[in-house]
Amino acid sequence: MDLVVAGVSTVVFATGFVAAFGLVLLLESAALMLIGGALSFSGQPGVRKLTQLLAGTKIEVAKSDIESLDAKAAAFALVGVLLFLESLALAAATA
Repeated sequence: MDLVVAGVSTVVFATGFVAAFGLVLLLESAALMLIGGALSFSGQPGVRKLTQLLAGTKIEVAKSDIESLDAKAAAFALVGVLLFLESLALAAATA
């Protein structure tokens, strides 16, 4: 059994899978942090007023909707940071 695990790990490291996995983690973390930032940015009063100006519509937003949007943005950003830390740990383990 130990030889199978050793063989599989040797193949994984030899094919560059870990490096590609680290890159995928970095890309995902960047995308999640950007999505979280965009969600947080879209809830700002100035951005909502600009959207109302450009769209020509008046949209009333409740405070609970803004808080919900901020909570979603924080969740996306937190998951992005956790993925970044995971890719950092992966890079440190393989260096």
